[in-house]
Amino acid sequence: MQNRTSRRDMLCQQNRETVNASAVAAMINDPRPKISVVIPVFGKTGNLGRLVQKLNEQTLKPHEIIVVDSNPAPLKDLPPGVLHIVNPEDIAYGWDYNLGAQHATGDYLLNTSQDCLPEYEHALEETFNALTPERVAVTAMVTLPKELWEQYNFWGRIMMARWVGEIRQGISEKFDLMRIETFRKIGGYDIETFRFCGQDQDLYLRLRKEGEVYIANTRVLHLHNQPRGTSCLALIKKQFLLAESFGALFRKWGFELKRAAYAENWTHHLAKYLYPLLLLLPFAPKTVGLALLLLTNLTHVEAWRIHSPKVVVMLALNPVLFLVGAIGTARGFLTGKQRYSVFK
Repeated sequence: MQNRTSRRDMLCQQNRETVNASAVAAMINDPRPKISVVIPVFGKTGNLGRLVQKLNEQTLKPHEIIVVDSNPAPLKDLPPGVLHIVNPEDIAYGWDYNLGAQHATGDYLLNTSQDCLPEYEHALEETFNALTPERVAVTAMVTLPKELWEQYNFWGRIMMARWVGEIRQGISEKFDLMRIETFRKIGGYDIETFRFCGQDQDLYLRLRKEGEVYIANTRVLHLHNQPRGTSCLALIKKQFLLAESFGALFRKWGFELKRAAYAENWTHHLAKYLYPLLLLLPFAPKTVGLALLLLTNLTHVEAWRIHSPKVVVMLALNPVLFLVGAIGTARGFLTGKQRYSVFK
């Protein structure tokens, strides 16, 4: 009887040692994914504090949060616990992400922006769970709530009217999770071609060559803060910026650009299909001119949801925006580069 008791005690002791060894091994080999978050700023913290708080409240917490600043002035009000990296070269928006990825120590990379907030505390976990082996990246659904959009001034509502609701944008730098080895393998963002716009769609197409880029139902709120308001001139400049990036993208990718997820949002791209009519304008100026006058007023059709008598100004502004877009597209296509900036 005593031998049986001793043998039982010895087995229990061995089991306890096995369990303890397993616990120690689990602590050493942390099974949780190491996700490095990269957030570029340019001397402006904006909603950075709220974003960092939201990230730290996630059920799947980031391994590290990296803030990259390419502004030579000292950054104020930096949230505690983040890794602050100063980019000595203000080359391009994508360069800040590339630099952050170079310093990242995680196995996964989450690129986001300071004016974007995950809508709920399990957003990061939900996004990571969607990153199955055949996928190289998972992006969130970009969301602009109508109640937030209605707080913008008139020109701000015009600019962001097409973004109200949920948009399947693909890579957008709003909440993009990807395998860091894949990001590094393809060289990160193409900052030689795209300085301040278009780099996201280019990255999407290059990532697709490595595996699936999946758009999850995870919602991320794009606040698009406008503390100084938005002017008509800002709207025109933004149109030129976007058009120049499209020209550079079309020069690089041609009709393969249609494979980008963002291409599905056809109302955002209607103006591009009207550009060939400009070539016919010298041969039939009245007919083509009238057609363009009518059709260009469909290129910002979402703006007509604004309940304001001032919206009738779009009847004259839409053709102007179309011509600005045509000029920007031509410049981007001929140079093969995107250089214009309204951000810095």
